[in-house]
Amino acid sequence: MTPDYKLDAILEIRKFLWSKLVAAEIFDENDYFSDSINNNIVPIVPVQQVSEMDQFLSGKKHIVYDKIGTSYEENWMVCCEQILFTIYSPDVSEINEIRNFMIDEFRRVDESARDVNRFASLSNKFKFFSIFVADISPTEPSEEMQGLMSSDVILEVKYARMVDGVGRFL
Repeated sequence: MTPDYKLDAILEIRKFLWSKLVAAEIFDENDYFSDSINNNIVPIVPVQQVSEMDQFLSGKKHIVYDKIGTSYEENWMVCCEQILFTIYSPDVSEINEIRNFMIDEFRRVDESARDVNRFASLSNKFKFFSIFVADISPTEPSEEMQGLMSSDVILEVKYARMVDGVGRFL
């Protein structure tokens, strides 16, 4: 069986985060309905898609993410990644709400990883060991998106991808 190389731990974290933000009523998924695709769009987008989404997300709170660092521990089985989430909103209180939520959700290191592992919608190809908030930036006017404020939250994530008997991805 050929591994699915499109799977990525950051996408699993994104699914988990979106579900939790909706459940906490911080985001209303109906605010992100797109007539052109007749479906809701998840406003947590990879950095390379921002320009494509500018018109749709204009003036709305949203999150842009990117992987900013990857390394492996000595035994090559545990991957350590840093994920940058930049929160955008025209309202500072919305940024504070999202940032505080993310801090509360991901500051518990091993327990945060267990929560992600228990999340039913995730692939069974990853096992998360720890997730914690590595850094937070102050809220300031966005240089990229005029009229919006922004703040960064950096998560450090340790995980393993399930492998076969010779160490290749399943």
